[in-house]
Amino acid sequence: MRQAPPRRAALSLLTLCLITLLGALGCAGDLAPDLLNVVDVVPRIVDAGDRLEILGNNLPTGEKREAVVVFEGELRRAGQPPLTRQRIEIDRAQMTGDRVSLRFNESLQGQFCGQGDEAIHTTFRGKVTVRVASVGRGALEVKGTVEGVEIDFVPPTPRRAIIDARNREGSRALEYLGIAASNDTPPAGGLLINAVRPGSPANDTGLVAGDVIVAFEGVRVLSLADVIPSGHERTPEIVTQQGNGPLLKRTISVEAFKPSGSSDLLGAGILLGTAAGIILFFLLPTARILAWFERRVASRLRSGGRTLSPSDVIADAVRALLKEDRTPRERDRTKLRLTPYLVFIGVSATFVVMPFGQYLVATDLDIGVLFVIALTALLMIGLLTGGGASHARWSPLAGLRSVGQILSYQLPAIVAVCCVIMMTGSLRVADIIGVQGGTAGTPFEVGGWPWFWFVFRSPVTFLLFTLYIVATLAEGSRPHASVPEAEGPTPGATSPAHSGLRQTLFFFAEWANVLVMCGVASALFLGGWQIPGVSAAIVETRPGLQALGALLFLVKSWTLILGVVWLRWVLPRVRLDQMTSLCWRWLVPLALTAALLTGLWTVAQVPQATQLVISVVTFALSFLLLAHFTHRVRETLRSTRTQLHLNPFL
Repeated sequence: MRQAPPRRAALSLLTLCLITLLGALGCAGDLAPDLLNVVDVVPRIVDAGDRLEILGNNLPTGEKREAVVVFEGELRRAGQPPLTRQRIEIDRAQMTGDRVSLRFNESLQGQFCGQGDEAIHTTFRGKVTVRVASVGRGALEVKGTVEGVEIDFVPPTPRRAIIDARNREGSRALEYLGIAASNDTPPAGGLLINAVRPGSPANDTGLVAGDVIVAFEGVRVLSLADVIPSGHERTPEIVTQQGNGPLLKRTISVEAFKPSGSSDLLGAGILLGTAAGIILFFLLPTARILAWFERRVASRLRSGGRTLSPSDVIADAVRALLKEDRTPRERDRTKLRLTPYLVFIGVSATFVVMPFGQYLVATDLDIGVLFVIALTALLMIGLLTGGGASHARWSPLAGLRSVGQILSYQLPAIVAVCCVIMMTGSLRVADIIGVQGGTAGTPFEVGGWPWFWFVFRSPVTFLLFTLYIVATLAEGSRPHASVPEAEGPTPGATSPAHSGLRQTLFFFAEWANVLVMCGVASALFLGGWQIPGVSAAIVETRPGLQALGALLFLVKSWTLILGVVWLRWVLPRVRLDQMTSLCWRWLVPLALTAALLTGLWTVAQVPQATQLVISVVTFALSFLLLAHFTHRVRETLRSTRTQLHLNPFL
């Protein structure tokens, strides 16, 4: 039998491999046929909470029929470079016989407009594709596409200061262009030009009075903030219309326009000033007041204790500041000197995102909860570094002991916080507080009533709150006679090597950490600044109510702090191994179980009426439990006939 030449065999093998490769690439491509008849997308301006619909004819129907909607194109935002080749895929869109609908919720806002205060009006240009899985095993999905779609996504109104800053920047841009805009908005939207300055870029472009600016640099103009140049193009496109005439597209020069940087410097100055004011006029006095209160409680509950006056605490503070700051020999002086300031700065920085009121917050971060958790970890770094830098015999061991306890109790605390995030879907503290209040209905269905708080949302959330408070006791170094820094045979991690101002900074950071964690508990579980019977929209318009909300937040936080102080001196002291065993044997399994139940509760989507009933019942049971506990304590004190001064102010 005649054999094929080697060259021909190699060519045949190469051809076969090429055919196989092309077939594989073809199979990997988009094989979904265009069988869906979709014709339009409405509305073209979408506000927060609106329903976006893709219209079509004879779309597949069925029980719980769902589709996948894909947006492909570019996103344009005023003052920012365009985002090209974007692909946003949204699943589980509801489909009926003639339309596919989806709601512009917070998740879509983050994808189209940005998160939090950075969210801005965005214009989308591109195509919208609807994909539907065919019924039947192994069947391909079908799709339909609408080309040339232009949609404006408008996020919720940000804070007034941000709106004013954007409008001022837009006014600067119009002044540079030589345009005097009217304060009256045309019915169809845009900006009406009243006058054009001679010799300006607008005059050179051919703009005249009476023109309406419809779009600027690809963004539909809805307000002054939409005419801010991005700096990406020297001659961006501007679209105008004169009366009912056609749309005219021109280019206008913005080469010499410089974005304003003073607002950033002013914001940084305000932020630093706010932080300094918080530290000097709030944190330092608060730490001394808490120290005085704790010593008053100790003097009343411990036999032989001496009552203290505020002057004694002031004298202690002055003595600590004037005390000699000595550095022992054979020490790592760099670490020894930097550690107190590291702990002090880390704990103090958490107050920057603490929501004392609806607008009484230095900076409203989208990841505010994560920011607080990350900075509180600096306390562990400070204890570990401070113990190792002293080179004393027992200080490194004390540092490891403290870090081990705090790290163990951070697990149930973080799980509790994650459960709250799971229920709200946001890391922003303001969003979490906003969920814990009613918005409409009777006076008992509006505002921050206790049955809207997460602590009473269900028995599981009450358990999460309890776990967080127990973890706060351990992390704040104030549990049951303060195990990490307790008086005993082993010295503290920082006490042998630090004195004077540095030791005072550690003391301050300890109390500030307790205040931070109690403030976080007040915001995440107790409704924060929400006022019962008053909606957040009304609070926003009245400064007096905002001050009342801030006072309410402080009252909740201080109530938790005073509870920590009482537990510090009422409960018996336990060993470190007992504290750690309690955490790993009981608290961590309970936290993980609560997380599982919270996930199931979130997926179940309990109706609002049922949720309200469960919250009211949980609140009533918690109140009865507290009343029963108070009654038992009172009866026990009467039966023992022991003269105890439970009021530290008497």
